[in-house]
Amino acid sequence: MSNEILNTEPSDKKVLFSAIGFIGVFLVFAFIVAVAYLPNRSVSQEALNVEARSKILKEVQTEQARLVNAYEWVNQNEGVVRIPVERAMELTVQELREKQQEAAEPAK
Repeated sequence: MSNEILNTEPSDKKVLFSAIGFIGVFLVFAFIVAVAYLPNRSVSQEALNVEARSKILKEVQTEQARLVNAYEWVNQNEGVVRIPVERAMELTVQELREKQQEAAEPAK
């Protein structure tokens, strides 16, 4: 009698029900995770701020380009002006050349 219990193999129905049960448990678990977690996922703050940061960056770059390329009074009472960088470089080179020429000329 003990040999009969050890030598019995499960029937095809038992294997089929076990497989279906295992798959069913997995699907129920996946469904619970999907219902409970996925709709409540928080959107990162970075994703929400991308558009706002892009807008601010564009405004800053526009303002910087304006400051670098424009003539403008900084302090009119003291006679301080802002000039474009290219023009400032030209004037600086011209000044330095004049100083070199003055230094190279012999004293009279």
